[in-house]
Amino acid sequence: MTASLSGQTLIVAEPSMIARLSGEPLGRSVATAHQVTLDADAAIPEALLHDARVIVLEVDQNNDASLRRLASIRASHSDIAVIAALRQADVSLVRALIRQGVVDVTELPFVPSQLEEQLLDAWSVQTERQSTANLGQAISVTGATGGCGATSVLTHLAAELAKQNPGRRGVCLVDLDLQKGTAASYLGLAPVVTVQELLDAGSRLDRDLMLSAVTETDLGFGLIAAPAAISPVDRLDVDHLIATVKLIQSHFDFVLFDLPPMWTDWSLSVAGWSSQILLITDSAISSLNQAKRTLGLLSSVEVPDGRTGVVLNRSERGMFRTLRTPEVERALGADVLATISDAGASLRGAQDQGVLLSAVQGKNRFSADVAALAGSIVAGVALG
Repeated sequence: MTASLSGQTLIVAEPSMIARLSGEPLGRSVATAHQVTLDADAAIPEALLHDARVIVLEVDQNNDASLRRLASIRASHSDIAVIAALRQADVSLVRALIRQGVVDVTELPFVPSQLEEQLLDAWSVQTERQSTANLGQAISVTGATGGCGATSVLTHLAAELAKQNPGRRGVCLVDLDLQKGTAASYLGLAPVVTVQELLDAGSRLDRDLMLSAVTETDLGFGLIAAPAAISPVDRLDVDHLIATVKLIQSHFDFVLFDLPPMWTDWSLSVAGWSSQILLITDSAISSLNQAKRTLGLLSSVEVPDGRTGVVLNRSERGMFRTLRTPEVERALGADVLATISDAGASLRGAQDQGVLLSAVQGKNRFSADVAALAGSIVAGVALG
């Protein structure tokens, strides 16, 4: 477990407690830990803390200096997983320590088998922290209704993010519209390996299999396509799906998920996991009504309001447009993050050829609006 992370384990306790370990059979995690004999209130050399990732720390709950030592480590080295070692611990004390960020509590004198298990768990926590920190931005995109142009916006958005991405790991579009996904055809691609192979992989899922499903486009981003055959949408293992999502995120700076307009437990899980949700709608009354219902659904499953951005597609310009943005915002009870100009038949013609609109029309308002949306996403990530 510890081999996947740099750093060391410290066991810091009074000499009598450390001595108890020397005569016991020890598991690998305990045996390889750096044992430090110090009184319960003695300062720990900074050089030791600098290289530590997990620390077993003796805490004397009746000694203010000992409690301050724990608090100081938590404040100055929040990246270290701390296991508090106590002679006697009541429930209220354990709860207080957990609230302060301690990952576990162990008893003194040490029980080697128990301590071994707790160290393995602590390193698992550290591994999870590291993997989460290295995950790219997950952006879920869904249409308020079918046919409102979500995939059209998404394919162009992936290309623009690839241009503007300040990172080095690239952009990937994952088509999770398992029954009606069209991203591959819009891009003129016919991948052999699709997202279905990843969803069916079970324990065989690994980085190599995931990368085999990524089709590189000539637009600077990768695509994991929807299945060629219609796939049931109600039989997905949510835990496996999220594991798949995280594996993809670990390899790219931005991952865009094309979700079906019909909500399921698994699509809500992907949306809830994502750092941003783009809800695509046009100005038709039926689309706006459905968009408002979708916003209500996402709120009901405790997706933070600020995480969902409404994108008004097929926006008309000039005096003859039917609804203006402020009117749409009043109808939805939510702000519009971006407006995308109506590209009409030109966009459909480009998609029939398997290319982006810019390939057949050069500069155009639709592409410029999508580029502006990509810019706002990149800027938002940079601001943290």
